[in-house]
Amino acid sequence: MGEISLNTRYLSTNRGIIKILQVVCGFIICSLLCSQWYGGRSCFGEGRLGFSSGLNFVCVVVNIVLFVLNFLNIRAWGLERIYTVVCTILFLIASILMVWFIIEVNASRGYLISSTVLIVVQFLLFLWDLKILQGESPN
Repeated sequence: MGEISLNTRYLSTNRGIIKILQVVCGFIICSLLCSQWYGGRSCFGEGRLGFSSGLNFVCVVVNIVLFVLNFLNIRAWGLERIYTVVCTILFLIASILMVWFIIEVNASRGYLISSTVLIVVQFLLFLWDLKILQGESPN
């Protein structure tokens, strides 16, 4: 077992940049979906919005933990691969649910459209991270 040391090179790898972008996008999605609080309805209320918001919130926390672990040079590639596969699928579902919600309620609210775009971006970032973890894309 190797010793724990700071892996500053992680910040300049594709995976490090992806994790930073995922955390930043996650915070923006949280602020957009929860900006119109209405007693919590906009954040976790309606099923499709609640799923997307809850998924995003959990992933932000896990991404921060994984970022810190990788920065401390603690490798958990097997766990990360499973996590990335699950999140890729769940963010694809969240993207579909958000588009469905916007179409159904005929919402032209900017915060909903912006959060939907960012959820699609999260899906693409997880997909890119998965390709790196599987060796299909360079790090």
